[in-house]
Amino acid sequence: MNPADLDLTELFGGGERPVMVWNLTDSFVTLAGTVQGGQHLDARDGTAAGPPPPHPTVERREGDIPAESTALAMRGFAEPPWFPAALAELGGRLLFLTAPVGSGRRTAALKLLHRHTAGFALRAVDADADLATWTATSTTARGYLVDGLLESRVLALDALGLDALRTRLRDADACMVVVTKDTPPVVAHLRDLLQRAPVRALPPPPRAVLEAKLATVFPGFERRQALLDTLPAGFLDETLQRSLTPAQVVEIATEIVRVAHGDVAPEAIGEHLSLHATDRAPHLLASVRGDAQDLALLLATCVFEHFDHALVEEEARRLLAVAGGRLDAVVPPPETGDTPAGNPGFVFRRSRHERLTAIEAHVADREVRTTSTHSYFSEPVAFVRHLQGRAVLDHVWREHRDAGELLVEWLRQTPDAQRRAERAGFILGQFAQWSTGPLALAPIERLADSDRPGDRRMAARAFGAASADPVLATAVKNRLRGWSRAASESLRCTAALTCATEFGLARPEVALNLLHTIVTARDDGSAAVDSAVRRAVDALFAEPALRPRVIDALTRWSGAPGAAGRAACAAVAQLLKSAATTREQGEWWSGHLHSGDTPPGLELVRAALMEPTSFEAARAALLEWQRRADTDPGRARAVERLTDALAPRLRGGVMRLFADLERAYPAPGSLRAARALAAWRATLQ
Repeated sequence: MNPADLDLTELFGGGERPVMVWNLTDSFVTLAGTVQGGQHLDARDGTAAGPPPPHPTVERREGDIPAESTALAMRGFAEPPWFPAALAELGGRLLFLTAPVGSGRRTAALKLLHRHTAGFALRAVDADADLATWTATSTTARGYLVDGLLESRVLALDALGLDALRTRLRDADACMVVVTKDTPPVVAHLRDLLQRAPVRALPPPPRAVLEAKLATVFPGFERRQALLDTLPAGFLDETLQRSLTPAQVVEIATEIVRVAHGDVAPEAIGEHLSLHATDRAPHLLASVRGDAQDLALLLATCVFEHFDHALVEEEARRLLAVAGGRLDAVVPPPETGDTPAGNPGFVFRRSRHERLTAIEAHVADREVRTTSTHSYFSEPVAFVRHLQGRAVLDHVWREHRDAGELLVEWLRQTPDAQRRAERAGFILGQFAQWSTGPLALAPIERLADSDRPGDRRMAARAFGAASADPVLATAVKNRLRGWSRAASESLRCTAALTCATEFGLARPEVALNLLHTIVTARDDGSAAVDSAVRRAVDALFAEPALRPRVIDALTRWSGAPGAAGRAACAAVAQLLKSAATTREQGEWWSGHLHSGDTPPGLELVRAALMEPTSFEAARAALLEWQRRADTDPGRARAVERLTDALAPRLRGGVMRLFADLERAYPAPGSLRAARALAAWRATLQ
């Protein structure tokens, strides 16, 4: 069985935290945060250009938590010993869980809320919320999750605020689980506040996690035991005795599943595991320090792992050029006429295999990748060990700051092609997470005010990656609020584009409010800002669970005069264009248009057609709907329904669209458009 056929999402469920993909491919699972995550992880295939999608399965940090996300997180859940007592305490409406990041605390919190409320009506509250003044904003949510409440917010909470919070929860018929780090000040403060120690969410035993995960794939005990018996003697006993996070156990379970399907030989099961990646990183770096070319290849592979080998080699050469000798451990002596000099241009130097072996990497099997215009072959480069690239970059950033500055300089100059700049932005965001001090975001901020659109996109990607850390998320949010009103077009563009990343997907209400401010604070007609806002709305709408909220926001915007109304209409035209070429979004619009007499999306379509600045884009999108409807019965019904609903108010842009629809006879919608136009012409006689 091909590894690409293994849908590990179906096997093991969703992510422990906002998933920041790290070198994810269809050949094995490697996620940033996997070595810090919980019992569940998400796997997606890589994209055509090598890297994964920019924001797969982002965990909600604010707003409604999708039921699918909760269900996936609970699949194969190994119940820890403290769980029953915590569930009983949640009967008092409020529960504090203290645990280090990576203990599976979010997964356990979701399970507690689901078990207590017997449903999926759950909402997330952002980690910087002031619980003393927080109020329930939903009439339907029965459970609230505060994942990673900031230490400063915990320490500021007093008895009066706690009592008021419980009262508000009781009035809302809801409960709340607050997850926070188990630092001594936090634990001591909560003990005084609660008159008892908070629940310490220790992870379940590794063997229990492994059994629970494998049972979701192989329900029969005999089948599981027979599979485990094929592994090397003592492998599991020795490995599970280590201090493993739940996600590391899931990684082991993933490899065992691959053994079962014949994709990994039983004796090789330990070769790819990330367990030793951190310890190996300094040794791997030291082994190539004497060769600048090997060092550049190692660092380029760390950043661009799973891109095609030719691209990785190109980036290694670019790093050498940017370094200007800073990767050379020894300066070569001056050449003399008597001493033969090595020829750097010699074409038969070490082979690709030799160079990759030196950095403990390899070239994966050739595969076909597809773009919107053509297909091509790719031979992606990968480390032998999962998360080795992450571990090396972590070590370099923390222990070799001069080298870290070189990496930032190199990454900021990454070409905006083949999604390289997107990967560079992600790495810059990861560097910010590993940084300390008030200037952690400084390397990204210098890109944010650039005149180059590619720099702004890279900055936005970096801010999105950095926002996975709750502490940095507060800094990112603060900057975006200021930039949303800035005179600088570049800063407003960056703010809008950041709303299209993990930052916005995790905090949709914050993102939509920021976008509204961006379009209304300075109505200066900036085409770049308008484009960035449309891109952000399109990205938020691409997440099915967010569509009702996006439609509601656009409906409010469209009712306002000036910039907000124009922005809403332009965004709707963009959504219609996306729906014309994306089957899933087209099916959603079809269902939405049939959901009632006057669904809100219908009036948004009408508004986009009536607005002069968005008419052409909306018209072109809807004519594409009609063209594709010839071979798509579902889309045909949507076109007929839309035409029928627009017909009673035939004027302006709607009339111009109907004239085009009529000329496309016998395409769907043409007859209804013809009847409506005939009735209008009759009134003129």
